[in-house]
Amino acid sequence: MNPTITLRFLGCGDAFGSGGRAQSSFFLHTSSLGFMVDCGATTLVQLKAAGLTTNELDIIALTHFHGDHYGGVPYILLDAALYQNRQKPLTIISPPGGQARITALLESLYPGTHEKIFGKLDLNFLEYNGEDRLEPEANVQLHTFPVIHSPESLPHGFRLQIGENILGFSGDTTWTDTLPEIAEGSDLFVCECNNFNTVTPQHIDYHTLQENLGQLRCKRIILNHLGEEMLSNLDKVEIPVAEDDEEIVF
Repeated sequence: MNPTITLRFLGCGDAFGSGGRAQSSFFLHTSSLGFMVDCGATTLVQLKAAGLTTNELDIIALTHFHGDHYGGVPYILLDAALYQNRQKPLTIISPPGGQARITALLESLYPGTHEKIFGKLDLNFLEYNGEDRLEPEANVQLHTFPVIHSPESLPHGFRLQIGENILGFSGDTTWTDTLPEIAEGSDLFVCECNNFNTVTPQHIDYHTLQENLGQLRCKRIILNHLGEEMLSNLDKVEIPVAEDDEEIVF
């Protein structure tokens, strides 16, 4: 039986809050699973504004180590341990070093708390590195792909399969030939498009994406991580753009 999946865009903006948009966080939930892709600093606020709680999370998977993609994890852990009195396990999936980075971030934000928080929670840290395949839950497969962004952040894209549904996430990246592989046959490909005209080694621009759109053989594509340049040119954009708190059901 293929589960019904709801994807809620808790945040689809860039690191700078361009257009007043929240930072990256995508929450997929079925009747038995809560799977979050990325957890920017604004995520807990957006989660609660949507009427959801941290108890509904089972897995948080991080595409890379930039603050607008993992800076919200300490607040999720604080809420889960101190406010929700969470009992069930929580799995955090990341590139190498996730536990150490999250520990350091939590300790920097709230000195003296990390041992107490970790002691209250049943946390499971999983790591991937390069092109890996993980199965963190039954009928859940995560295929990771290196992409091209700031190398120190260990950037990856995701191809996530839940039941029979496949969703692709570019993560933060400039154009790379890996993207068609992530998007191939997916029900939805969530693709970053930070810039409209400006070509950079860290992010995709709209014109480059248009030139390569035929290579992305997915059923549906939606753009996220829009910067000011993209937002000021939305009247020229022909590809659907994600909005904060938007829901898509599969």
